[in-house]
Amino acid sequence: MKPAINRIHKAKNREKGSVAVEFAMMLPLLGILLLGVMEGGSIVRDYQVLRNAAREGARFSANPANQVALSQNSGATLQTIQDRVVAYLQNENITVSDGNVIVDQAYPIQIGNLTVMGSHVTVTYTRPLIFPGVTSLIPSLSTLQLSGDAVFRNFY
Repeated sequence: MKPAINRIHKAKNREKGSVAVEFAMMLPLLGILLLGVMEGGSIVRDYQVLRNAAREGARFSANPANQVALSQNSGATLQTIQDRVVAYLQNENITVSDGNVIVDQAYPIQIGNLTVMGSHVTVTYTRPLIFPGVTSLIPSLSTLQLSGDAVFRNFY
């Protein structure tokens, strides 16, 4: 009986460090996976915020008081719409310039056989990646271009 117990005990002693070695091999892969999930989640969040900001700008632009073509100062009216979008994004810690907000109040919308005009707002944002060290493995991914747009039917 004693020799069989010794063989089992010796076999267990030989495998003692295998779990630690396997864990050490998998830890970097799990870390990269975790960083990738965090980066992906952050990108999706920023994309959703851009779409919400564009929707807010299109809704604001569709009001009769904000019609650029008939206003006394069309540049100021357009600037007010762009400022509304930029302020929305600043509340969400995304910084864009007024030039990254494009407003088109003569956007045709097809509703059955009827064509009506709408306000189309597009916002573009060049987003730096959170973990540039991880993305240095792929040189073309130091920044990411995101865009959000929305259309609302004009109320005028």
